[in-house]
Amino acid sequence: MTVQHLAVGGQTMAMPPVPGTFSNSFSNGIYKTIDEDVDYITLYYGINDSHHRPSSTGSDGEDQTGIIHLGTIDDTDNTTFYGAWNVVLEYLIAHHPYAHIGILVSNGCETDDYRLATIEVAKKWGIPYIDLNGDERTPMMHRSTNPAHCDRAKELRMEAFKVGGRNSHPNIKAHLYESWFIEDFLRTL
Repeated sequence: MTVQHLAVGGQTMAMPPVPGTFSNSFSNGIYKTIDEDVDYITLYYGINDSHHRPSSTGSDGEDQTGIIHLGTIDDTDNTTFYGAWNVVLEYLIAHHPYAHIGILVSNGCETDDYRLATIEVAKKWGIPYIDLNGDERTPMMHRSTNPAHCDRAKELRMEAFKVGGRNSHPNIKAHLYESWFIEDFLRTL
C-alpha cells in the first residue's frame, strides 16, 4: 500500500478571499494532486479554518492571517469553508468515482459551527463521516464543541488528552485512544 500524505500543519480547507494573506489551503489545488488510482481518501479539516474566522482568538497559537468566512451550504467557491468543501468533494467524486472517501469531523474548532458545517456538507455529498466531538457512535475526544455533552465531561477529556499546561494539542494517549475508533471507521468505507 502506498500512502500519499498531502496534509501539512496549519492547513485549512478554504482559501481566504484576499490574495497573499494565506496560502496553506487544501482547496488551493492540493486536492487535484491526489493520485489517479487512489483507493481511499480521508479528509480532516475544520480546526485551522476556525482559527481564520472573523474575530478568531487562535486559541492554540495558530496562524490567523487571512480571514475565512464559514459561508453557506450552497457556496461554490473555495473562499468560504462551505464553498471549499463543495468544490473539493465535487471534484473528488467526479475524478475518483471508485475511491472510498471519508471525513473526520474535527474537534478543537473555536465554535461548533465548523463541526455542524462539516457534517452538513458530508450529508449533502453522501460521504460517510466520524464526529470526533462525540456522538451516538463515537466517543468524545478532548476539545469537543458538541453542546450535547456536559462541561464536566469535556473538562475530564481535556485533562486526560492534552499535551499539558496551556498546550491543548492531543498527547500520545489521545492519539492512541482515537486511533481505535478511527481505524474502525476507515474499515467501513
